[in-house]
Amino acid sequence: MSADSGPKGGYTVSFDENDQVVRLAGVLRPAHAAALGPLVDCLTAAADAVRGRLYVNLKQLRHMSFAGHRVFTATLGRLLEAHPRMEITLVTSSVMPWANRRFAPFAARWPRLTVEQYDRAFYPGQGVIESDGLLPVLRAQTSVIWKHEKPLLERHGLRPGARVADICCGIGDFAMLVWRNFAPERLVAVDHHRPFLDYARTVARDFGADQIEYQVGDAASLLLPDAGFDFVTSRLALQIFDRPAEILAELKRICRPGGRVYVTNEMMGHIYAYPKDGPVTWAYRLIPEMAASLGMDVNFGPKARAYLEDVGFVDVKVDRLEVNNLNSDLSDFAAVAAGWRDYVVGEVATATGQAPETIERLRSALEDFLYVVENRRGFATWPIYVASGTRPS
Repeated sequence: MSADSGPKGGYTVSFDENDQVVRLAGVLRPAHAAALGPLVDCLTAAADAVRGRLYVNLKQLRHMSFAGHRVFTATLGRLLEAHPRMEITLVTSSVMPWANRRFAPFAARWPRLTVEQYDRAFYPGQGVIESDGLLPVLRAQTSVIWKHEKPLLERHGLRPGARVADICCGIGDFAMLVWRNFAPERLVAVDHHRPFLDYARTVARDFGADQIEYQVGDAASLLLPDAGFDFVTSRLALQIFDRPAEILAELKRICRPGGRVYVTNEMMGHIYAYPKDGPVTWAYRLIPEMAASLGMDVNFGPKARAYLEDVGFVDVKVDRLEVNNLNSDLSDFAAVAAGWRDYVVGEVATATGQAPETIERLRSALEDFLYVVENRRGFATWPIYVASGTRPS
């Protein structure tokens, strides 16, 4: 069900009896008490129907005024009193930092009510990925990939004037390139890591790209409307989530029927460098194993087609984008290789508890990869899989 909470915004509320979840989204800023009638009715019906624990999903609730909070918490208190065997869990997200602060005192008064921050375990490798140490790596990656990716974006359906959403946008450099080269009607770029977005906003201001809308968000529960975009991108991102199908389902939700969702992912196990193929191959077999222990699949690239089809996309297209030291700017590719060396040795190996001798062997192997990248007599390759699908009508 849905309700209008006044001229400044509205909310929707629904109950899924199978999962015992009430989902509340939008803006809870009532102009008058009657506006919250549907919310009170839905919570009451849900409490009557559940057995055990009722979940109240607030991940897509953008704002709750004091008046809305008062009615909401009073309703929950009344329901806990009426159902002494019921427990309630409020599911929040760090995307709305006010939620945890506002509900903590209320939860302290009710032992059977808990507040669970969903993205505290957003994905197992969150602390490794959301690291400022990745900034130079991300900049270098976009720089070296763009030359190869731009024509593929056109082949996969991106056109000037489209409404574009870039999910897991990182530092916003790809969004900037899309803005410059494709002149979208609207461009929204979303990431979960606020420091990345702060950097992106600064760069956008410096380059006069104030039209790009940067937004903090959870890729599995976006604060974006249904069917609002013609072209939805998520680059080198599905591979870092432990539940990529959930992310794809959310990308599909915000894509209009007939629009396309476009993803890129790596196949790190196929990174190769001659004449240092022995140590380099060893390193890029170990790195996916380390990543897997953090819930990531950096060999996800070839799997994207099956995932897109399983989620319900049609007309799926797949291309293999290859960055190598013969077809790319050497300084950019070398910057990527150096960034990987520092990041893997300094962050990933430490996070996964590698032995000192393993870390030193990794450092040496990644130095070998950098050596080959910079050596015109050698050959170094980095394969990336590009895939897209149409949301059916």
